[in-house]
Amino acid sequence: MSWRVTVLTLLTAAVLVLLAILTSDQVDTRTRSTGVGPLSTSERFPIEQINRIQLVRGQSEWIFAREGDAWWQLTPFRAPVEPRYVLSLAERANDLLVIDRFESSEELSSTSLSLDPPKASLAFSWLDGNRQFALGRRGVGGRGYLQVDDESDILIVQQGLHELVLESDPATWRESTLFPGFDIESNRVSRFVGDQEMRLDRSGGSWRISKPISTRINMEAMENYVIELARARAASVILDEPESLAAFGLESPLAVIEVESREGKTRRLLIGDRVGGRTQDRYVMVDGIPSVLRLESKAVASLLGDPINLVDSRASGVSRSGVKAILIRGSEEDIRLERDLDRWIASSHDGVEVPRDRVDALLDLIVVAPAAEVAIVDSYPRELEAGSITLIGYDQRPLDTIRVLRETPEDGHRWGFENGDLVVRIHSAAIMVPLRSDDWGLRTKLP
Repeated sequence: MSWRVTVLTLLTAAVLVLLAILTSDQVDTRTRSTGVGPLSTSERFPIEQINRIQLVRGQSEWIFAREGDAWWQLTPFRAPVEPRYVLSLAERANDLLVIDRFESSEELSSTSLSLDPPKASLAFSWLDGNRQFALGRRGVGGRGYLQVDDESDILIVQQGLHELVLESDPATWRESTLFPGFDIESNRVSRFVGDQEMRLDRSGGSWRISKPISTRINMEAMENYVIELARARAASVILDEPESLAAFGLESPLAVIEVESREGKTRRLLIGDRVGGRTQDRYVMVDGIPSVLRLESKAVASLLGDPINLVDSRASGVSRSGVKAILIRGSEEDIRLERDLDRWIASSHDGVEVPRDRVDALLDLIVVAPAAEVAIVDSYPRELEAGSITLIGYDQRPLDTIRVLRETPEDGHRWGFENGDLVVRIHSAAIMVPLRSDDWGLRTKLP
């Protein structure tokens, strides 16, 4: 073959390639329109103004609405949702990156791309407008098809919005905290286990146990309990709108916890049967929200702990700095000790000075030292009474009276303190409770 033939062959091939390219560009210009990049201004929307979001996926529909600063699920039933989840829908929609856009054709139609009807539709509404997205099928390379409102353009976009809308379970967007907004300044906690009720009330800035007994509360323990209530979360959603609560032990629940916020709003948690297997997790449901949830065993244990752990185990809640005098009534005679500047005297025994360290030890025992054990009794065990100690303030009025109990030697000879609440704070037999004159180095006044 001559060199001239070779050149002609190469020229012919180049012309054919150029014709193919031109033909391809002509086809593309007939089917595609310009607009690669972010959504156009007309396709975007003001995220900060949206107040309603509607998601339709198959036969299921969810409607979310803003109420004040909170977001609520309205359909299929009313329930609080975590704002970050529903707002992420708006953020992903508004930040879509358009890879390409084209007009519908016979080969690439809205129907063939699952846009009519769509796999899911997402509508955002605000005071004076709305925007709707139809999500179609997904393609290769992390891309998906989408249409905005009634526009004819079909958009090829990154799949971030498709993944969130088509793969996420909207049930998991609901508020998982069981007692949202509950804190140490709330009004009340009530707990019912069978026919037993524990009630904690806050009044005047402090908490107190009012049922099954009325007594002082251990504030450190109460703060820890409040923390456990505030952070209690459902581990997962088991079933929405169950046909029967009995299957989960929620028709006649094992326990009910009811809290009242500082605004007076109440929220009740029903605790039912164990989930099953070796786990101690339990089914729970927030009253008024028809969704069965799973609560992990650790949270169950912290919410249903022994109420005795909340009792202030000190013999008295009086501040030692407010004590001006101490009246001790023993089996022999009364002893009155009074603070006199930096010393203590026995005004009942001619003003004799008594050891200050012994008074400090008694006050420590009464207002500082926690009991080794706390017991709730049905009636006051008067037969064990060994005396009483009354703390008196600077206005000469009694601040608190502690009744002193002593077991028989056969029962261990332990000491107990009780101040009218049927709670006995039990201490070791090894401690000293000075009830007699000679315990203070005083001469008895008895004849």
